[in-house]
Amino acid sequence: MGVAVFGSQANLDSRISVRNLQVKKTTEHVIHLDLPSSTHFIYVIDSIISEIVNDMGFDKEASEQINLAVIEAAVNAFKHGNNEDSSKRTRFEFILGREELTVIVEDQGVGFNRESVADPLDPSNLLKSSGRGIFLMETCMDSVTYEGSGRIVKMVKSKPSAI
Repeated sequence: MGVAVFGSQANLDSRISVRNLQVKKTTEHVIHLDLPSSTHFIYVIDSIISEIVNDMGFDKEASEQINLAVIEAAVNAFKHGNNEDSSKRTRFEFILGREELTVIVEDQGVGFNRESVADPLDPSNLLKSSGRGIFLMETCMDSVTYEGSGRIVKMVKSKPSAI
């Protein structure tokens, strides 16, 4: 596992833990990350997800798709879910399976209804500034589901050899 937290991040009010789970003859690595809800922490998410996809052996295209989707989910949680209230936490769980990566992002906001988000490709929405993040997440990942009244997003990307 090549994920590292550098000394300069040690003073951040965040908690990172890694544990191994034995599941039916396969090993999953689980990384938990708990951050204050501020877009200032996007670089932390970017660094961690970049290391994860590299360590898992995703190709360049899949790595870029995963990175974009995870950053979009983080921005949505920070900005829309928790209204950039740094007293509210955003939790990330990265589950590194043998053939797939699962990313779970949970905020402490009130949630949202996925069906109420306008389609950014609809001509009447082309100039609107919202709705593209969810579209990008759903386009880049193999599976995106919403739980907890929209406060939890679960995204899955399989390795190309596993599809």
